[in-house]
This record gives sequence, structure tokens and C-alpha cells, in this order.
Amino acid sequence: MYRAQPEIYISTGAFKSRDIDAILDTCISENIVNLELSSGVESTEGLLPKVKEFFEKPMRYLVHNYFPPPQKAFVLNLGSLDTETLTRSKEHCRHAIDLAVEFGAPFYSVHAGAAMRARPEDLGRPLTHLAIDSVDDAYNVFVESVRELAEYAGARGIKFLIENHVVAPFNLVNGKNRILFASTGEEIRRLANDVGSPHLQILLDVGHLKVTAKSLHLNAYQAIEKVSDLIAAFHLSDNDGDSDQNLPFSSDAWFMPILKDFRKATYIIEAYNLDVKTIRACEDALAKL
Repeated sequence: MYRAQPEIYISTGAFKSRDIDAILDTCISENIVNLELSSGVESTEGLLPKVKEFFEKPMRYLVHNYFPPPQKAFVLNLGSLDTETLTRSKEHCRHAIDLAVEFGAPFYSVHAGAAMRARPEDLGRPLTHLAIDSVDDAYNVFVESVRELAEYAGARGIKFLIENHVVAPFNLVNGKNRILFASTGEEIRRLANDVGSPHLQILLDVGHLKVTAKSLHLNAYQAIEKVSDLIAAFHLSDNDGDSDQNLPFSSDAWFMPILKDFRKATYIIEAYNLDVKTIRACEDALAKL
């Protein structure tokens, strides 16, 4: 049975400030009560107590990727062949899952793994020079990590969601995607089959998919259809198809007709650096569904 209204959350990345106090103050003053605690929030002393102070008074939270932000930055990679990075990545995810459970969230979501060794300053740039030779080994580590964390989440009553990677043209190797896992419909379906956990689902980032589809000459609508049964949530933003710009969207965005078939999914506005008026316009476009 479909909900009359979709569940709509706003990512912390949508706000102009990276300071959690300022973001929460804006939420309270503007009656924004559904917040995805996500990447980009500054790591400050007292961050978690501040967030917990407003839980259900009136805030409701999702937990995504690098939240809570680590004091020492690192690249979270569940497919890393570096023991220290992999250990840190899984420890962070377990902590975030526990936090999601504490907040009553239905899931914790995290980016897919990759066959590379990267530093925080490398992200958002060409990555092919960081690629490793043993792609199969990295993929196998990724599958095992996802299986382990999906079971950890399932034992605590929530789902574990993997977000599809964005494959920009500058990260292609001979016209193909070699290093970024779970980027296409086929790759997501393969991951789900290899992991084999009922607790694993997908956070589909439509901005990532738009860029990936153009880079690899794929049909984005067909990619969504291939994994439709796995989708629990959407990250929503728009771009020019060449890079992941995290732009705001309107009711005529390319992905809007698709969302009508996913009214049980959670919609997360992940356009960046918006004023409240633009956030409201994105909400209104979704509410019209």
C-alpha cells in the first residue's frame, strides 16, 4: 500500500553552512524536521550531543556515509586492500549503524567500494592513476565487507544501503569503468547476487547515474528498472550529465516520472549549498508526486 505522501529528507549538504549548530538552527526555525546527517559536516567537539539533543524534539534523522565525521579524515573504502583503511572503514560503518538504530532510522547508507588507494584530497578528481592491479581482489573484499555489515545491520533491525558510484569521463580506463564498483544496473545486481543478504538494499543517487549513463553510453531508465526491487531510497539532485554538480531540481527533472513508481522509497534532497527558498521548491516538486 503506497503512502499518500513520500518520505522526504534534506541532506546536511543542502545547507549553506557546514556547521551543525547553524544547520539545526535553520531546521528548527524553518520547520524542517527530516534531516540526513551526511558528509561535509565539520567535525567539532560536542557535535553528537548537539544532534541528539534535538532528536524527536522535533528532528528525525538518517545517517549517511562519513557521519559522524572522523576527526582524522580518511577515504572510506569497503573494498580497500589496505588493512588499516579497511578496518577503519568497517569500524566507522558499525558505529554509524549503531547511531542509525539509536535514531530509529530504517537504514544506514554508504558509498560503494573502489579498486584504488586514495587520500581525501584525491576525491572529486581523476582517480585512474590511483587504480590497483588486483581489481578482482578488491571486489571480493568489497562483497565480503558488505555481507558482514548487512548482517550487522540486519541483526539490529535495519537495512544496509549501498550508494551507486558516479563514473565521470575522466575516470574511464580505455572507455570502461574499472575501479568504481556498483555504478551501473548490472554492477548493482551483481553485487546483490554475490552478497546474498536480505538486509542489503540500494540508495540510488540519480545525479551519479546521469553522469555514469552518459560516460558509458547507457540508458539511465533501463538501469533503474534492472534494480528497481533493491531501491530503498534516492539521493536527488541534477547536473549537466558531464559531472556531479548537485544542482537543485524542479518538477520537470528527468527522474521525476521514475519516482512515481517508488512512493514507498525515501527521497533525500542532496542538491548542495541552497537557500531555504530553493530547498522548499525542491520539496514542493516532490510533494506534487
